[in-house]
Amino acid sequence: MTSGSPRSLVKAASIITAAAVLSRILGYVREMLLAARFGATYTTDAYVTAHDLPYSLFLTVSAGVVMVFIPVYREVVQRRGHEAAGRLVVSVTNLTLLFALALLALGWALAPWFVPILVPWFPEHAHALTVSLTRTMLPMLLFMGLGGVATAVLNAHHRFTAPAFVGLVNNLPVVLTLLVVSQTAHIRWVAWSVVAGAALGALMLLPSLRRLGIGWRPAVDWEDPGLAKVGRLIVPVLITTGIIQVQDFFDRFLASGLAEGSISALNYAVRVNSLPYGVVGTSIATVLYPTLAAQAADQQADELRATLARGLRMLSFVLLPMAVGLLLFREPIVQLMFQRGAFDPAATRLTAYALLFYAPGILLFGWQDFLNRCFWALQDTRTPAWAAAGLVAFGLVFKLALVGPLAHGGLALGQTLATLVSVGFLLWQLRKRLTYIGGREILRSLGVHLATAAAGGLAGWGLYGLIARAAPGDGLVAQVVRLFPALGAVVVVHVALALLFGDREGAEVVSKAYRRLARRRA
Repeated sequence: MTSGSPRSLVKAASIITAAAVLSRILGYVREMLLAARFGATYTTDAYVTAHDLPYSLFLTVSAGVVMVFIPVYREVVQRRGHEAAGRLVVSVTNLTLLFALALLALGWALAPWFVPILVPWFPEHAHALTVSLTRTMLPMLLFMGLGGVATAVLNAHHRFTAPAFVGLVNNLPVVLTLLVVSQTAHIRWVAWSVVAGAALGALMLLPSLRRLGIGWRPAVDWEDPGLAKVGRLIVPVLITTGIIQVQDFFDRFLASGLAEGSISALNYAVRVNSLPYGVVGTSIATVLYPTLAAQAADQQADELRATLARGLRMLSFVLLPMAVGLLLFREPIVQLMFQRGAFDPAATRLTAYALLFYAPGILLFGWQDFLNRCFWALQDTRTPAWAAAGLVAFGLVFKLALVGPLAHGGLALGQTLATLVSVGFLLWQLRKRLTYIGGREILRSLGVHLATAAAGGLAGWGLYGLIARAAPGDGLVAQVVRLFPALGAVVVVHVALALLFGDREGAEVVSKAYRRLARRRA
């Protein structure tokens, strides 16, 4: 098992990006159908709150398992062989399922008590609906916990394809349900389909595990030193992911006292804002993480520093023009994506307003995820936990200060500002840990990418205005004709100027795209 050649890493990143694009497209269709059917109302507010509770619990468990398990698993394979690593997989899987089952039972029993605490200003009927939907979706914990362990094992073996398509499979039942059920159907149908999607996503990974020779049996090897190490490392990671999820519940708490639809507007804004770093940023981080873990396990400090710096520079090159495009064209984007059926112009304005404050943080969100993975690769799980605690603490302060004057936009801005503090802390700690991380080169690239992305934004904004005068109106064709060329101009000008300035990342991206196009023509 190797750390992966540059060519294989690029291929893996391409596969993950393609799968993520398809998943996000289907996710957009899901959100579009949900918005058209239910709008931005207390019904969708209840659904979003109920969905996020088990999903947040899943992230606390599954994300922790994935991040801790990969470096420990690599270490066990290198030092004790594949058979010992297989026993570790069985033990971790069984303990994860038991923990998920305990969370499920606890969530089911306590739902009537903690829902009014999370959203105290909901009307009574919205409280009751939230409790019911929460209980319906809690079983997804079991399947997502299983899927998390399977994803970690496959990624550790540089098998990225099957896990990359899990999100696509998760969304399929929800989309089919929204397409098939009647207009008067209860939103509980959507909740059931969410659980079905989680089950399908986990089950599709099992054949890939079998091909690696990894099976299942009802056993836990308590004497396994690898399991003990996972246990020691995972506690800070669970704290990290758990603390981060707390801020979402705090947002729901504050937003439940704002105008109807505020929670839904924040949810739709997060969905749109997460497209860039969720598709491209996460793909880069996912592919580089096993390499970072292997370099850390082999004590290849120089190679690890190079991978870290390259990842940060690549993220800034890719994410900054996306942030600029989303910031400038936030309302046309939301209008094109969601404004139909029950999702009216008022809901578009609510969502676009939140995007105004989320979009500037796109690069920060991508960097935060990648930097956390760097520490986890080094088997340092405490520093990300401290960063997460600071993220939530500063977030609470910022949001309490800003929610009054800016309403739900203050919650979005508070999140962006808190992430800036968290990223600064992580970079500082990583520099202390590694002594040198190529900070000057990273800052130079960041400055170039900021300038080229801003220039691209000006070009796109000017082109949008020109086309708007030639193609006025709110029809679908007019929206597409205005928006797509403008967004394309942002990217084209950004890449062209980056090449003109001799930017390393721009040259790398264009070179690889050219070689791939040449191979296809050949």
